[in-house]
Amino acid sequence: MAIGTAADVCQPLFLILASSRRPFMTAPMRFTCLPVVILLMLAVSGCGFMKESRIQVGAVERIFHLRYVTSIKDCEIGDEYRLWIPVPHDDPHQKIDGMKVRSPVEGSLYTENRFGNSMYYFEGICSASQLDFTIEYDVTRHTYIVDAAPGSAQETDIDYPGLMALYLQPSSLCYVTPVVKREAEILTTGKESVAEIARSFFDHVLKNMSYDKSHPGWGRGDITHACDVGMGNCTDFHTYFNALCLASGIPSRFQIGMWGKYYPVNGEYKAAGYHCWCEFHVPGKGWVPVDLSEAERDPNNIDRYFGSHTGNRVTLSTGRDLILMPRQAGPPINYFVNPYVEMNGQPYDKVSKNCFWTDSIGSE
Repeated sequence: MAIGTAADVCQPLFLILASSRRPFMTAPMRFTCLPVVILLMLAVSGCGFMKESRIQVGAVERIFHLRYVTSIKDCEIGDEYRLWIPVPHDDPHQKIDGMKVRSPVEGSLYTENRFGNSMYYFEGICSASQLDFTIEYDVTRHTYIVDAAPGSAQETDIDYPGLMALYLQPSSLCYVTPVVKREAEILTTGKESVAEIARSFFDHVLKNMSYDKSHPGWGRGDITHACDVGMGNCTDFHTYFNALCLASGIPSRFQIGMWGKYYPVNGEYKAAGYHCWCEFHVPGKGWVPVDLSEAERDPNNIDRYFGSHTGNRVTLSTGRDLILMPRQAGPPINYFVNPYVEMNGQPYDKVSKNCFWTDSIGSE
């Protein structure tokens, strides 16, 4: 029998631990069966979604409250809907507390078993022309700065082959084109470390792209658009970097989430649409953060964005071509930062999202 991927191996366990349809606030198993869960986690240490420590590292940089409001619009009374809303989870650089949900029907919290992304799922019958769903939570962001230079003192994670293989897979819009392959070969010549190679990719993307949303096709994270047009937003910048890493066998991952103001302000405000960023992996050291589009928009601080992420963000999801939980009827999701709706079994686009941000403490 062939040995499957880390996600394949993990799926039966994950169906037990994470796929049961339980409301978020009613999960006593998390406490009463904790020893069993820990043993199961140890027994399947090849599972990618369980690999990364959920212990926060670094000093507290920013604390804020998010209110994420989803509205399904122009509903036909009696139609059947399914709704998935991305929600953040704890990772080494953020802590999520006090999650609350207000919705017309009860929802369930799920975590998909490939990248470990969390989401709230709702299904029901349209009872009004507009249905509103509100999810809110507190976020504590920790300083995320990594010195990628060889020999630098830095806490590291363990290199798991299964997890690294996950981030060496192409997606439908991020893959190695002949142009990318040729560029990667040139840019890696004479470089002795992963950090040096990644920095050459970082500088190359900044040299060849501009933050410009005037050309049709921006924002999809399409590698051909990024290379051919050289313009776009954060998704396009980071897709280019991810593709160069992919061409050179360097694990890298795309992440996306909500984006607040650079410095705390008083009172609640409507946050920007979204922001994305990425990380690359250095053997023996761990993940190194980069933010290329911010570097392009702030050329006086380019070095800051190679090896660090600012605290005015919350990660909602990782990866591309996502299969949701429960599985959607439509095709894989390019990236998951906005709510996804199906109406009567078909993708439905009459849905809006607004995110409201309230700072507590922190400064950049």
